[in-house]
Amino acid sequence: MSMPHSRFSIVIVLVIAILMIAGCATVRFTPTGDSYPPHAGSVKILKAYPSEGDYTEIGWVSADGDFNTPWSELLGLMQKEAASHGANAIVLEEKFTTQLDTPQYSVGVNQQNDVRSVTAVAIRAKNL
Repeated sequence: MSMPHSRFSIVIVLVIAILMIAGCATVRFTPTGDSYPPHAGSVKILKAYPSEGDYTEIGWVSADGDFNTPWSELLGLMQKEAASHGANAIVLEEKFTTQLDTPQYSVGVNQQNDVRSVTAVAIRAKNL
């Protein structure tokens, strides 16, 4: 039995919409140190390196999305990517993070074309 034309059109539109939403954010990993097996636990988000200094840098992880991509989605993608390379924490690098939520950026005409970008150093710390 064939699907009616209107149902088929709705299915196609839904598939395209899902693909567009899913394609809004990207994540990249650049190894800079030793490789480790994937980390099964949670990956902590840090704003500074552990004070004890007992950690190993594994690599850099970055995520990009459009203006409508929530920061939490970008950070979640980064945590998953870092864990897959053995990291148990990421240290946010503020100097490499766009600040689109500040007033100076919310006035732009092409706000919808702005990109959110965040970069962190993936580390494997001993005492987290």
